[in-house]
Amino acid sequence: MKNVLAFDLGASSGRGILGSFDGEKLNLKEIHRFPHNFTTLNGHAYWDALYLYEAMKETLSKCPKDLSGMAFDTWGVDCGLIDKSKNLINMPLSYRDAGLDDTNMEEVLNLCGGEKKMFENTGIASLAYNTVYKLYYIRKHFPYQFEAIDKVLFMPNLFAFLFCGDIAAEYSIASTSQLLDMKTSRWSDSIINALDFSKNIFPEVVFSGRVAGNLTSDIASAYGFKDTKVITVSGHDTACACSAVPSSEKEYTFLSSGTWSLMGISTENMLTGEQVIKDKISNEGTYDGGYRPTVNIIGLWIVQQLRRNFKDAGKDYEFATLADMAQSQGISESFINPDDYMQEGNYPEKIRNYCKETGQKVPESDAELISTVLTSLAMKYRQVYDSFKPYIHWEEKVYMIGGGINNKVLCQFTANALGVPVITGASEATAAGNIMQQLKAVGEYNSEDDKSRILIDSFGSKVYEPCDTGLWEAAYDKYKQVILR
Repeated sequence: MKNVLAFDLGASSGRGILGSFDGEKLNLKEIHRFPHNFTTLNGHAYWDALYLYEAMKETLSKCPKDLSGMAFDTWGVDCGLIDKSKNLINMPLSYRDAGLDDTNMEEVLNLCGGEKKMFENTGIASLAYNTVYKLYYIRKHFPYQFEAIDKVLFMPNLFAFLFCGDIAAEYSIASTSQLLDMKTSRWSDSIINALDFSKNIFPEVVFSGRVAGNLTSDIASAYGFKDTKVITVSGHDTACACSAVPSSEKEYTFLSSGTWSLMGISTENMLTGEQVIKDKISNEGTYDGGYRPTVNIIGLWIVQQLRRNFKDAGKDYEFATLADMAQSQGISESFINPDDYMQEGNYPEKIRNYCKETGQKVPESDAELISTVLTSLAMKYRQVYDSFKPYIHWEEKVYMIGGGINNKVLCQFTANALGVPVITGASEATAAGNIMQQLKAVGEYNSEDDKSRILIDSFGSKVYEPCDTGLWEAAYDKYKQVILR
């Protein structure tokens, strides 16, 4: 039995998942789950990296001692800053910081020659929360911090550094920064020079499957580990989840559904051109060094916030109950644009006000609100799927991965809205992908066919066939009239 540990940190919780592989099947066991969220201080949003570090050490205390490897994956774009003495300069700034707005982004784009030039130099869509805008923002508002930077470490690389001292930038997580030239897999000299950043603050770009080092001696001795390796896997959780797609196909369409939703294709070619820029498609990196053109969509964050609002009002619904409530309503008569819901707030009020302002039926009940959100998510998926259709030359089906597949109503709504089969696999796809990459690194399997067989034997697969497509097509026409006008 080979045991490895995946630290999978999402934007609202983290967990340590133990993967035990017997040569045929993979078994996943949650060792420790810990909630976390950004903390607002003096108007800025930060991640508590030290709390996360302690929570991960607690996870290690509960693990078997014959741990062969451990690896980290997280959400994209955010980073920690370390100085020349290898100390963390401050808590990492969160992508939800209100200062990372369009004005800040426009200043950077002007310095870099505009959005088109920025895309030509990176292959990544211009989004206000990308790392490049964060670093510019830090230099402008926290110059004393910026001047102290020795290395920029993306979140999964930051934790690898804390546990084994490795300093590197894994390819998939670095691709979310809009600082990497995706044509060459190297840092973009054009962008870095235009912004007058020092190239020395960006570490070497490395790829999945690399042994980053051994656990530091103090951690190893404290928890009784003798030869546990820290392994580099896809640092970006979406790239990890995609590596758990139950298919040996090189090219496919995927939808990663969680707090964030990310839809895209895995392909051997970058997507370029004016329409790609307009559609905000980013040529992010895959676990094996390829391309994963992707569109970011606000996802189940909206449901999480609604649930919190309901709880504040004395109604403590389980997520499964909310899904059942949406199913009881069917297709909503009202729609929102999910991407308008980035910050915390009173979401029932926001949704109702938007529907009133746009002349739609105002969702009054809690069930109507949830139906509006899940229907709108499915419609947004359809909108993004349509932007990818010109590049899809394989069978039309979507592999859906991530925690959102536990919401069977959203899975069915998505199949209905897209009009194509939706195929799900492991519910813990990100952790499974993290662990599968570790197992390959330690020689437990070799080929993509091997990987596909292990995933299907271990977790099975479910297919959602589209139904009521005429009704959903009519609803999508209405959605476009409201949202895309």
